Amino acid sequence: MPVNHDLPAGIPSRAPSRASKARMLPGSNVGRFIAREEELHQARTYASINETNANRASWEEKQNRLSGSGACIRQSKRLDEEKELLGKEVLAIRQARLQNYYETCYHEWEQELRARGLALVRDHD
Repeated sequence: MPVNHDLPAGIPSRAPSRASKARMLPGSNVGRFIAREEELHQARTYASINETNANRASWEEKQNRLSGSGACIRQSKRLDEEKELLGKEVLAIRQARLQNYYETCYHEWEQELRARGLALVRDHD
């Protein structure tokens, strides 16, 4: 009996016949049995392939969750490098502002001492 491989598994290849029992030929039940077994075999093969693909997809998703995908890892590294550079930049800005603040405080203190008539001894090296 020919099998139509274009149809999904479980769909009969031929339309069900409604032949009366009086018109059945001897041995036709064997042909129907073989056709049904072929359809069941196709359905089992299809289910097995789908189960294998589902297991592979599940495994790959688990691997991606555990190790992270390549793009995610690269982006994470880039963000870490950017944080490090920004930290260095903020540190340099903070040091410059502190230096400016200390110089301003020193000049104000020097002016207060001059206003009181006091002097500041400096080392001129």
